[in-house]
Amino acid sequence: MNNYSPKHRDKPGAGKGLNITWSALDGIYSILFLAAALTGVYFGSARIFIALSDRQLLSANISNISFIVLYGIQVLLMMGIVWFIALHKRKGRIRDLGLKYYSIGKTLWYTLISLIAIFAISLAYVFVMNSVFAIEAPASKIEILIKNRSISNTVLLVVVAFIGPVIEEVFFRGFLYSAFKKNWGVLPALFLSSFLFSLVHLQLYSFVPLLIIGWLLAYIFEKTKSLFPAIFLHGVYNLILILILLGQFEMIKMY
Repeated sequence: MNNYSPKHRDKPGAGKGLNITWSALDGIYSILFLAAALTGVYFGSARIFIALSDRQLLSANISNISFIVLYGIQVLLMMGIVWFIALHKRKGRIRDLGLKYYSIGKTLWYTLISLIAIFAISLAYVFVMNSVFAIEAPASKIEILIKNRSISNTVLLVVVAFIGPVIEEVFFRGFLYSAFKKNWGVLPALFLSSFLFSLVHLQLYSFVPLLIIGWLLAYIFEKTKSLFPAIFLHGVYNLILILILLGQFEMIKMY
């Protein structure tokens, strides 16, 4: 019997529930494909950059065009997977990914409370890593790009604070979290989607904070059944970080 037949769709007026027609297995296949594709793109691009500049990819010599092209490939891969599996193959609807309206007031409230929690946890984490383990935070890829003026601030802000949050929330929460929850329940889905979200950022030092942020974003999505609060929180958080880094860079230039 076809488990994805129309009779399994939510009835009209059934409430806030989302009708997830794709499965956890779809999510696993998607992650494996994405990992293989991005690995190929990364190392293929690295060979080109090494040949041209004798520097490693993401070593601070990425032009605006190169950055946009590489990020564009990642966006096309992630959104292509979501479209093909969730919308085309499994006949899902855009609203089932969580792309539907949610109260602006409640969104702002979730964002305020979440930002306070995130920055408190992040500061505590950095303090413990520095004081207890004597490990300092390495420069992130974004910090390197800002310090070396490899990419214009406008491009960086648009990608990191606007495009990135939308793409990542649709893929990791709307698509993956929903698939894992459908087959395995809320708690396993919260952990696994957050783990993958943290892992894909390739930042070992920040793995735990990113894991917590991913868990919080998935939890908000679970509570609201809408991606917009998570997208807004994600975007505001990234925007604050970028503005802090840009401010630090300008202060360093002054002195």
